[in-house]
Amino acid sequence: MPAEKMRLFVASIGLLLTTGIASSQPQPAPDDAAIVAKGYQLFNDTSLSGGGNFSCASCHFSTGHTNNKTYVGLDVVADGDPNGRSTPTLWGAGERSVYGWGGTAPTLEESIRGIIVNRMKGAEPSKETLGALAAYVRSLRYPTNWQLKEDGTPFPVATSAVKHGFELFIGEAGCGTCHVLPNLDKPNRDDIGTGGRFKVPSLRAVASTAPYFHDGRTASLRDAVKFMWEVYAKKMDTGHVPTDAELDDLVAYVGAL
Repeated sequence: MPAEKMRLFVASIGLLLTTGIASSQPQPAPDDAAIVAKGYQLFNDTSLSGGGNFSCASCHFSTGHTNNKTYVGLDVVADGDPNGRSTPTLWGAGERSVYGWGGTAPTLEESIRGIIVNRMKGAEPSKETLGALAAYVRSLRYPTNWQLKEDGTPFPVATSAVKHGFELFIGEAGCGTCHVLPNLDKPNRDDIGTGGRFKVPSLRAVASTAPYFHDGRTASLRDAVKFMWEVYAKKMDTGHVPTDAELDDLVAYVGAL
């Protein structure tokens, strides 16, 4: 990165950290903005991979978002491939309970190390590299929505659809039993009938992260929501089949997260 561009990037990160815009997590002091900037460089550095062709940004872009593809290793496969793993967004990743679809990484640093060594086939990263990468990822705050508070509950000005969708989310649809506020995930792995036990993913920014489920089998958020409602209804033996109107409202709420 050219020196002037680096200086401006460090300054902008320092401003974000100072104002609290970059993340809802407790932020490092502005003096640590240089570490976040270093993490940004490393995030885009293909030399971290074994073949020198991939960086973290290859799948998550420079913003930490997702390229909405499903992979086996570094190979893109068809959505729904039973061996595939869909690329999650890194927005808000600093707030996850555990990491990876298998839920096997208890910390962000361990997750990043596993991606570099096991998936990207790169060399063992140094403690400093992991620290800088983790600092950058923790700076990636999920987008906010004018209808929802920081904890995921609706503001009084939210639409009636979002408000009703929230009531369904924590009530009849049972979503809140697994996607626990405020981070909308939990550390447990669950078997929902999609081929094994997988970590409950966060629903933050979920409207932008299709396809859904660990293997990317579902392209539509509405179809994913309907599937999970039916899973919960069967598990709890409620017999409640959601109406189109209920699905509309639940999707309105989930889509605003």
